[in-house]
Amino acid sequence: MKNTFKMITLSAATALALSFTGQQFASAAAFKDIDNVQDKDKIIALQNSGLIKGISADLFGPNLSITAAQGVQMIVSALDLNLDTIRFVKEPHATDYFKNASDYAWYAQALIIAGVHGLDLPADLKPGEKLTREEFTYQLIDAMENTNRLPMIKPVVVEYADQDQVKADYSGALQRALNYGVLKLDGSGKLNPKQEITRAEAAVAISNALAYLKAHPAPGAVSGTITATEAVQYIKDAAGPETNLQIKIDPNMSVTRESFTYLLINTLQTSGQLPMIKLIPVEIKDNDKINTLNSGAIQTALALKIVKLDQDGSFRPQDGVTSADAAAMVSQVKAILSGKSAK
Repeated sequence: MKNTFKMITLSAATALALSFTGQQFASAAAFKDIDNVQDKDKIIALQNSGLIKGISADLFGPNLSITAAQGVQMIVSALDLNLDTIRFVKEPHATDYFKNASDYAWYAQALIIAGVHGLDLPADLKPGEKLTREEFTYQLIDAMENTNRLPMIKPVVVEYADQDQVKADYSGALQRALNYGVLKLDGSGKLNPKQEITRAEAAVAISNALAYLKAHPAPGAVSGTITATEAVQYIKDAAGPETNLQIKIDPNMSVTRESFTYLLINTLQTSGQLPMIKLIPVEIKDNDKINTLNSGAIQTALALKIVKLDQDGSFRPQDGVTSADAAAMVSQVKAILSGKSAK
């Protein structure tokens, strides 16, 4: 559920402290309970970098299961998702996005961040419920792909012994997790999707995900994206230099596809420049990631061919807008206003 107008700049994955429980234990001392943990070197590296904390000063609790809330906290922290550049119409609450949450719990901020950034989490998420391996992996892959604008890949299908146990909705993400090296099969070739994921397994998956993102930065993820100031100039070029357009955000902030499209269409509509059309909404694969207040403008832009969906039917609302994107949209607007646009 998204019910506030906002503009978001998504930062690249960076190393931040991961909190599994909301407890703030020091982690300077070496963990004494991970000697027999596979990939313990990754846990040690995360600890030494300040990326994870233990359940006490010298205990990590590698075999303890994690809850849904703890998993969300890990993911938003690992991917450096925050609310720093977001302006809300009203104060957000965790229950705006997840009905079973508490607005006063330690995890509330993490759930708000997850909701704002459109992470694919169930609306009826139960914060205290234990996460399975397939659930955590799906959530991690969804977050790393969408918030870092990873290009779609055609994964090499990995056969595993218990793939008939995997929830169908998670199957594709789990295949990509195996291809990314985020997840590995056990010694008997099983994924064990229904097992509760442990703190050690979650930490290793996070480490593998960050390593993949570092080695495969999304092309143009930072460079080439227009700022709010540049967005205003493009929109004025489309609507006319006398257009009164003000954006109350950092002028140097990068602009998303969703926010730019909304501002462009809203400016044209309020100035009476767009033709009246009979709007027939089209299906958008990632419509759940679009602010409901902006969906009408985006549907209008699609109908007028000012924007297009990707080959897989996605709009990718949180992607940054490049100069080429903005110029193409402005060009189509000018064609429409001059009566020369393609039908």
